[in-house]
Formats: sequence, C-alpha cells, structure tokens
Amino acid sequence: MNASQKIAFLACKHNLTTSPDRWPDAFEHDIELEAFTSQFAAAGMELVEVDWEQVDPLRADFDLYFVRTTWNYKEKPDAFAAFLRKAAEQAPVANDPRTILWNMNKRYLGELEAMGLPVIPSAFVDTPGTTIDDLRNALDVQELVLKPLYGGGGFDMRRVEPGDAGADIVPDTHFAQPFINGILDQGELSFVFVEQEFSHALRKRPAAGNYLIHTHHGGADEAYDPTPAEIDACRAFLRVMPAPVLATRIDVVPHQGKLLLVELEAIEAHLFPQYNPRLGAMLAAACGRMLA
Repeated sequence: MNASQKIAFLACKHNLTTSPDRWPDAFEHDIELEAFTSQFAAAGMELVEVDWEQVDPLRADFDLYFVRTTWNYKEKPDAFAAFLRKAAEQAPVANDPRTILWNMNKRYLGELEAMGLPVIPSAFVDTPGTTIDDLRNALDVQELVLKPLYGGGGFDMRRVEPGDAGADIVPDTHFAQPFINGILDQGELSFVFVEQEFSHALRKRPAAGNYLIHTHHGGADEAYDPTPAEIDACRAFLRVMPAPVLATRIDVVPHQGKLLLVELEAIEAHLFPQYNPRLGAMLAAACGRMLA
C-alpha cells in the first residue's frame, strides 16, 4: 500500500482540535482521533481531520473520506447530502452515501418496522394539525418520546408523560415513539460493527432523574458482554441497509425479553474505541480493502 494515502477524518468546525469554539462533547472526537491515528499509520494511511464544510473534493487529494464527527449536518442536511455526493465522485466515502442519506431521516425506522424487524414502533406526522393525543392513539400508549426526524445526541427531544395534556400540535419535523421503561433500569445497549464483524458492546445508563443516556446529559457507560444471540440479532440490521457499511453502531433497548432497535447509527456516531483497543486496526484494514 502506498504510504502517501490520505484519509479525511471528517468533522464539523465545532469538533476540530484547533477550533476556538468547541462543543462540550468534542472530547469524543479527540478520543477517536487519538485511538485511530497510530493504527491507521501502521497500515500506511494518514488520518487528517478536516471540516466537511471547508474541504473541496474537487481540489483535495484525499484517497478516502471517513465520515466521523460531522455532527452539525443535522442543521443543514441538504448541504451535507450535496457534499457527500460531490466527494463520492472523487474518492470512496465511508459510510456509503446511499446508506448515509437513507439513515439521515428517522423515517427509516418505519421502513425497518414494516419489514418485521424488532424496532420500537414509530408514529410520524403526515397530516397538518396532528396532536400529541393523535400520536398516542396511533401508538396505543399514553407515554411518548417526541424526537426530531433529523437529530441526535438527545437534543430537541421531549418526554410526554401520561398526565400531560395532549392538545399540543406536533410539527412534521418530529415523530413519536412509546417511552420504553427499560431504558431507566437496564439502560441502552450499543453494538459496534466494522463491516459485518462485531467489535464490542457497551451499556449506557441515564443519570438519576433523567432518561437520556448521553454523557453530555449526565449518562454513563460501561463494557457489556453480549451473548452470541444478541450479536446476531443486531447484525441482522446490517443486512437491510441500502449499501455496505464500514462502521455502524446499533443501539437497542431490552424490552419484554428481546432487543428493540432505538437507532441504527450509520453516519457519525461515536464508536467508543476505549472498549476495543483493536478497533482502529479493524477500521484501517477495512479502509484498505475499500482502496485495494
């Protein structure tokens, strides 16, 4: 392999190590960059962190674009989609833009549910004037979580409890899911895969009095040792994505004896490399296969 091969470690301006305006959770960017850089170098590849909004694929000399902490894409999904298409004309993009574009809008959850896969049910706003009670009726539950169609990190979410009024109009930028109580005591389980190969798993728990499991919301995480059946259950989601993927995190919650999908994270989810010291080497090898 040519040692001059350059891999764009795509971030947003708020996460770059040189940024004067870093987001509070930008430490996740640092963890991945530190964990992966030496292992990519050992495979003959140079990781270069770049702001996706500042790089011009027509002028850049990257051999591959690795989408990582591009978290602000949710504020400008059309611009991000245009960038991915432009980059893919010049070099491989991981994950494949077909999968990323499908994964950006949470309506993909409805598609997976329609396939009969174990997914938390979703109700989408297809009619102007849809209320919280309309969504409660659609899901046949009283306790909901309202989420943005384009979002992540637990931001812009709202838990609707049984005693809350139901007349509020829900905008078509959001959708609803039943609140799964298991998140409070069993937490959320995350399974990380490189291509089809299982890497590691972890359990994320919310802080007391909260239901959001993210560290910037007070959550904590710990290693999780899954059963082969749990790994296979999560791997099944990889087989239905529009195109093969380099790195995926599958977030599930235990419910009534099985794992229900919360999110299929195939864009820029944190991969928690501290739970597998070999993760960087696995990713580098997969990139090498893409470039072969």
